[in-house]
Amino acid sequence: MNPPVLKRTELALLAADQPREQSSRTVPDELLTLLYRQMRSLAGPRRDLDDLVQAAAERALRAFPRFEGRSALSTWTYGVAYRTVLDHDRWFRRWSRRFSFAETADPVDGPADWDGEVALLELHRARRLHVALDSLPAAKRAVVVLHDLEGIEVSEIARIVATNERTVRSRLRDGRKKLVALLAVDPLFDVEESE
Repeated sequence: MNPPVLKRTELALLAADQPREQSSRTVPDELLTLLYRQMRSLAGPRRDLDDLVQAAAERALRAFPRFEGRSALSTWTYGVAYRTVLDHDRWFRRWSRRFSFAETADPVDGPADWDGEVALLELHRARRLHVALDSLPAAKRAVVVLHDLEGIEVSEIARIVATNERTVRSRLRDGRKKLVALLAVDPLFDVEESE
C-alpha cells in the first residue's frame, strides 16, 4: 500500500490553523504512518481507506495540541482511528438508505509476487475473512481486530474505545461468536462452532 496521504508540508499547514500557543508542539513524524497502519487494521482493505486515513489524520492533527501524553501515542491514535471509522460507518449507513451503487471490483489486492495454489487459497481466505469482519457491527469488529489481530490488551482497548473493560470483553465475546458462526459455514475455514 502507499504511504499516508498527507505529507509533512501539509502538517505545517494544518498546525497553522491551531492557536499560536498550541501549535508550538511538534507533531511526531510517525503519527501518519501509525494512523495509516492502524486504520488499515481497523477498517480492512476498503476502497475508501485513503479517505478514512485522511479524515483520521485531520482529526489527529487538530486534536494533537490537546494530547497530554497520559497514554501511549499509539493508544491515542487508535482512539482517533476508531472514532473515525465509527463516524464514517454511521454516515455510510444513512447514505446507503437513500442511494445505492454497484460493486464490481474486489477491494482486496494480493501482493504482486504471490503465485501458486497455496498463495491463491490464502488470498481467498483473507478476502472472506474481511467480508466476515465487515459484517460485524463496527464496535465489535474493532474490538476483535484490536485484540485478536493486533494483540492489544483489554485494558488498553478500553482506553481506545472509551468504555470499561467489561464492555470490551462483552463485545469481544459477541464479536468472536458471530465471526465463528460466519466462518463455520465457509469451506475455506476449519472452524467449529462452540455453544
